[in-house]
Amino acid sequence: MMMQHDTGPMPPNALAQETVDSVRRALEHYVQRPASEPAPELRTALHVLAKEAREKAVSPEQLLITLKAVWQALPEVEKARDHTEQTLILQRVVTTCIKEYFAE
Repeated sequence: MMMQHDTGPMPPNALAQETVDSVRRALEHYVQRPASEPAPELRTALHVLAKEAREKAVSPEQLLITLKAVWQALPEVEKARDHTEQTLILQRVVTTCIKEYFAE
């Protein structure tokens, strides 16, 4: 039997603002110097974000909506000319976040 995730709205203040801010800072650094794999600082921030989301019963879909909203608000992403490169970077970040969410 497959478990269906609730994709309704995320409870208000479900994720701590300091956790989201930590991810934002790590993403800002990563976007400036992207590598094939997210930097340790970003991996740690995504681990904390995913762990908190699991503990607070935030669905994976809502977690990714939050992550993508943070991503799209980054000044470097907003003014990027190469959207293909930005999409590839975001895919690596999303993959890492998903792996962290379902780890453990």
